[in-house]
Amino acid sequence: MSIDNETILVTGATGKVGRRLTARLREAGHRVRAVSRSTDIPFDWQDATTWAAALDGVAAVYLIPPDEPIPAEAFVAAAEQAGVRRLVAQSGRRIQLLAEAAGVGPEVIGMYAAQEAVKASNLEWTVLQANNFNQNFSEGDMLPAILAGELFLPVEGTVEPFIDVDDIAAVAAAVLTEDGHHGKVYELSGPESLTFASAVEAIVKATGLHIAFQVVSAEDYAAALRAENLPEDLVFFLDEMYQFMRDGKMGDVADGVEQVLGRKPVAFADWASRTAEAGAWKA
Repeated sequence: MSIDNETILVTGATGKVGRRLTARLREAGHRVRAVSRSTDIPFDWQDATTWAAALDGVAAVYLIPPDEPIPAEAFVAAAEQAGVRRLVAQSGRRIQLLAEAAGVGPEVIGMYAAQEAVKASNLEWTVLQANNFNQNFSEGDMLPAILAGELFLPVEGTVEPFIDVDDIAAVAAAVLTEDGHHGKVYELSGPESLTFASAVEAIVKATGLHIAFQVVSAEDYAAALRAENLPEDLVFFLDEMYQFMRDGKMGDVADGVEQVLGRKPVAFADWASRTAEAGAWKA
């Protein structure tokens, strides 16, 4: 059943995907309740007293879970109780295999918990499993290093089909509002697998910045993270994630964007050129 003239709830609405999805849905004439801990109707995964108001009168929910553990099963049960008909969970590409490699279960990783809770529900559900975002270079963790002109990562022999967050938002909008996506897990990636060095070269070409990229060992990278006082469990997870990537477990191109939208995803170089023109890398 399509979602017309009904409210769509978007959690994590201030993040990279959430704010783009919210704008896209509103531009298409849909009613959107965009929530986070700081919105007028607050939403906090760890505070179940915030859920009822967020879910009131909602037909479909887009779940953008945090990295940390969340009570995903309880939230999905609350959504069912509130009369929600459709759930779409944003997850990481092959997160179940990464979790298995790390020796942890859904209870440890928010996106994995949300994915499994949605799949176990009695509602219409879809899961979007995305590769690493292009926007990690322009809005995320790698931006300070890009602006400083020096990026180092433990990615020897690694390729990654980075995906434009706008493509994720477009797919999310489609599966939230159209029929035919129930029970589907869509893997989403960009159209080509690139080394991180090639991705940085594309940004250099688009911006004229001088950016040195260096591949470092996993041990040296972990030591650098600890020097920044990152929690040990996060250091462990990042180490496992990069090992997963070095093993080539998510380096192949996926066709989820084309399956849903009927077009190819945006190429990294095209995204870099557009993003540079918008002034994203100007200090």
